[in-house]
Amino acid sequence: MGTYEIPRNTKGEGRLFYIFSTKALIYTVAGILIGFILKWLLGLFGKAIPSISGLMNVIGIIIMILFAAIGFAIGTFKVPQIEKFNITKKAAGLNIDKVLWESIKFRFKGSKYYVYDTSELVREEIIKDTEDQKELEEKEEKAREEKELQDAKNRRGYIRNER
Repeated sequence: MGTYEIPRNTKGEGRLFYIFSTKALIYTVAGILIGFILKWLLGLFGKAIPSISGLMNVIGIIIMILFAAIGFAIGTFKVPQIEKFNITKKAAGLNIDKVLWESIKFRFKGSKYYVYDTSELVREEIIKDTEDQKELEEKEEKAREEKELQDAKNRRGYIRNER
């Protein structure tokens, strides 16, 4: 009897170590650099006041680790789908770095995003539809009356009772 391989979904197996990708590494290093700059500025402030120099060094290291973690998260994770927030419903599944990059480009281009009050638009459409319906009914009634008059004129041999 021959062997038969059962097909299986292997899509996720290659992405097991996706968190160690080049993009995640670049964003982590960028976060470390930003944290290092802030640590350096806090170190200058600590040198001005020698009694808090050690505290500023510890705070600087914590800030550097925090920015590295933020950079790693931006480079690795995707926007989650949370039903409570409108933006996460629209951007769910996209990479966080792509969303941030597109929003920065949108801001610098000076584009405008218009928001309309849809309840007002719906109300206007309903009013317009009812007016159009009334006009259509009036035209149909007028056409019906004209047809009746035309039919009454075309009858022969009948006694018309005119009022």
